[in-house]
Amino acid sequence: MTRNALILVGLPLLLGLVVGVPVGMALGPRQWAFAGIAFGLCVPPGLVTLLLGEYLIQTSPFGRVLAVFAGTFVRLVVAFGGGVLVFALAGPAERADRVAFWLWVLFAYLTTLVIETGLMARSPGAGAVRLAGNNESRV
Repeated sequence: MTRNALILVGLPLLLGLVVGVPVGMALGPRQWAFAGIAFGLCVPPGLVTLLLGEYLIQTSPFGRVLAVFAGTFVRLVVAFGGGVLVFALAGPAERADRVAFWLWVLFAYLTTLVIETGLMARSPGAGAVRLAGNNESRV
């Protein structure tokens, strides 16, 4: 669980840096702020979703389905809802570059989603449910 959490936090931030530095150098430092805001809005709900999904998969035969719905809800509300809030509170100069802001939010969201999905798909116990009262696993 700790390894997956570190990967989910570290890898999107690393990709954000790899993409954000050249974009910021080419288009201006405002892009760095947009990237920081976007990844700040998308990585924490991804981490919550990963931890919730790992817990639900281990405790319920319907855990995977619950994790998908809960994760989608948490990610959308926090990432895009937070993006709307930040955008509404931003100054006129930042609002003038709205396409860049929303592209950063979308990039951060999709990056985090792909990494989280990969981690969930290969997590141990992803296809098995531990039966209560014995040590057998059912696939």
